[in-house]
Amino acid sequence: MNYERWLRDHLIKKQAPDHNQITKQLDRACKDLRAAEALSSIDRTWSFTIAYHAMIRAGRAFMYSTGFLPTTLNPHKTIIEFMREALGDQYGDLLLGFDRMRRKRHDFIYESENHTTEREAISAIKTAQDLIRRVHECLEDKYKKELI
Repeated sequence: MNYERWLRDHLIKKQAPDHNQITKQLDRACKDLRAAEALSSIDRTWSFTIAYHAMIRAGRAFMYSTGFLPTTLNPHKTIIEFMREALGDQYGDLLLGFDRMRRKRHDFIYESENHTTEREAISAIKTAQDLIRRVHECLEDKYKKELI
């Protein structure tokens, strides 16, 4: 993959892969996912948001593994687009769901929109589970050992 455009536009920076940081991000993604599940019956919007953040952490772990890190310029969008570019069409639907979650989370955090349905919260958790599992599988293949 050629990431020159991403580097030129200051969306990503080179970062030597750090197995410890990758593991920390995946561990926290799993913990966030458990928190989202536990909170789903109390506050669906926060549950949704925490599930989304679990996905961000998994995306960061993936990016670390490739030797890159998002900069502070649109980092959430960059993580999703980077993963889409790196992983290809087989992850298209999953990453489309991730991007939809990004926009909904933005509305909640910055516009105080508090309108997550039970179905959306459950779907967010399932999407996060799927993304974390797939990132974990990609990294296991790359490192040839279990990360978590």
